[in-house]
Amino acid sequence: MADIEKVGPVWRPLIESLVDEYRSRYRDLASVYVRGSVANGTAVFGRSDLDLIAVTHQEHAVDRAWTQEAVDRTLSRHSTAVDIDLAITSATAILTDRKSGFYIKTQSALVYGEDFAPRIAPYRIDADAFSHLFNLELDLKTVRCAVDDASDVLARTLVLRLVKRVLRAGLELIAERLQEYTRDPDMCCEFFGKYYPEKAAAMQNILHLMSEFTEPADALDRVESMIHWIATERSRIYPLELPKIAFIDDLGV
Repeated sequence: MADIEKVGPVWRPLIESLVDEYRSRYRDLASVYVRGSVANGTAVFGRSDLDLIAVTHQEHAVDRAWTQEAVDRTLSRHSTAVDIDLAITSATAILTDRKSGFYIKTQSALVYGEDFAPRIAPYRIDADAFSHLFNLELDLKTVRCAVDDASDVLARTLVLRLVKRVLRAGLELIAERLQEYTRDPDMCCEFFGKYYPEKAAAMQNILHLMSEFTEPADALDRVESMIHWIATERSRIYPLELPKIAFIDDLGV
């Protein structure tokens, strides 16, 4: 569904500024993609995140200080408040690692440079494509530890990203049966409720955290029982799949 023509005009000045930031930081920049709801035209300004992925020719360690500075500069130039996530990967990674290439192939639209997507083999809607379902309990433990020493802004970011992962894991739980895949939180919740009507209200309660966020501890308590239920159901459906290393987007925790 991702297509550059679907990117709304309200997002384009921010994207152009962020591409310039990437170009100034990485001399071997090959491409920049916008991913997720902005790329498929379903984003809501003020609620949806703006997610960009830079692809470089060489491997680079994530420069978190620069990332935050680039986001701050961009938001100050455009006098707006939007959650921005700047990721970076390499051409080698997306062309040789199935997890790394997934978002480029299936969820992203090219906004700068060379398009690698045609060179990535197609994906099936199965466990090979899932990036949330097998990590949730590790992610919960990691976030609980991280928020204790985090600033209010970082704590809120971590918890809300965990909330999104729970919603997307709910979709991944049924995606192979459904043969549909989306990262849109509302659609994830809707599809999940059709397969697990007895859990629909609980998942709706988690969805509401995206607009009714209070304290991190309260939000984590609200998602914990759903996380444990999803983990149990995942073990029943995918008994041979093992959890991966906990990874909350690109925050290094």
